[in-house]
Amino acid sequence: MVDYNSLFIKHTDCNIHTITLIRDSILASSNKLQDKLNLLDEMEHLFSQMLDNSQSLTQFLNEVDTHFTHSREEIEDFSSWLKKIKDSASNIDRLSSQANILSINSAIEAGHIGREGAGFAVLAQEMKKLSLEIQKQASSIASINNNLGARFIPVKETTEKNQQQVQQVKTLVEEGHQNLTSLSEQAGELKHIFTFLSMQQFFNTVKLDHVLWKEAIYIHLLNNDDEHCVNQHTECRLGKWYYQGDGKKFAKTDAFRRLEEPHKLVHECGRLALKANIEDNQEAVAHYIEKMEQASVDVIKYVDVLLNSDNY
Repeated sequence: MVDYNSLFIKHTDCNIHTITLIRDSILASSNKLQDKLNLLDEMEHLFSQMLDNSQSLTQFLNEVDTHFTHSREEIEDFSSWLKKIKDSASNIDRLSSQANILSINSAIEAGHIGREGAGFAVLAQEMKKLSLEIQKQASSIASINNNLGARFIPVKETTEKNQQQVQQVKTLVEEGHQNLTSLSEQAGELKHIFTFLSMQQFFNTVKLDHVLWKEAIYIHLLNNDDEHCVNQHTECRLGKWYYQGDGKKFAKTDAFRRLEEPHKLVHECGRLALKANIEDNQEAVAHYIEKMEQASVDVIKYVDVLLNSDNY
């Protein structure tokens, strides 16, 4: 006669082994995705530093550009003053020339007057000397002014050229900053996708853990094992995630709060069913198994709600 219990246990063990392989494969995939997430975290930090540096460089170049603008304004002001000095020197030279002509005419007129005009002739001669000296000084001023103007032309040109180059560099930095911002945003989107995939793989692993745990309960019932052969709700993968791990990221969600009770109930009812079986209380076994399965449906439901949330 076929021992159906032994046959059932054998094939169930085989199915459990297959599901375990699938679960482990999904878990390994989740771990690999987590490694990629760690790399993306490093990239995100690097992008943040690069954006801060480019922002600081742009600010510095703006200050340099402003400095060059002020320098150009000062050079323009100085050039304006040089022009005024040149105009003033030209006026002095013109007036001294007129004074020189006037002194010559005065000397001629004094000669016509005779001895009475001798004093006036001496005065005219002094005026001529003074006007010639003023012309000489005006010429020196004009020469110095021209030298200064000639020296400031290349300074002005260099300043303008340097400012243009600074503005070109600033444009390149600003474009680079925009490209970095775009790249950082794309990396952020990629990180979000990887995070979702990693959490999806993790939650799928948790759901398979859940199925395997229930299947183990049925095997233990057939083997008449007691409740100490299975773990409690704080000791499984989901329990460790919930109470000790990254579950805190979901702590403010309604699904996270609702998940605790049915998950706890699945473990408690499974263990109580094993205990009732040892005590040969089959009615209690059926009661606890039914409660375990009902609670199991809620566990899967709330895990799926968490997966579709935006808290990862």
